[in-house]
Amino acid sequence: MAATMHVTPLNDLIDHDTDSEEPSCVCGPQAVPVGIGGLIAWAYVHASLDGREFAEEVP
Repeated sequence: MAATMHVTPLNDLIDHDTDSEEPSCVCGPQAVPVGIGGLIAWAYVHASLDGREFAEEVP
């Protein structure tokens, strides 16, 4: 059994599609497997359309 979750940016230029079990949003979310207990959950990580993640500093 697998679970699905979505990680979306706040206050973006669009409303991201988080209602489906597939990564069907216009931003082209990246599917990332996450182990939780004995399950594998899929986290769909959505990109912002305003590009804010490119301006963030990575430690």
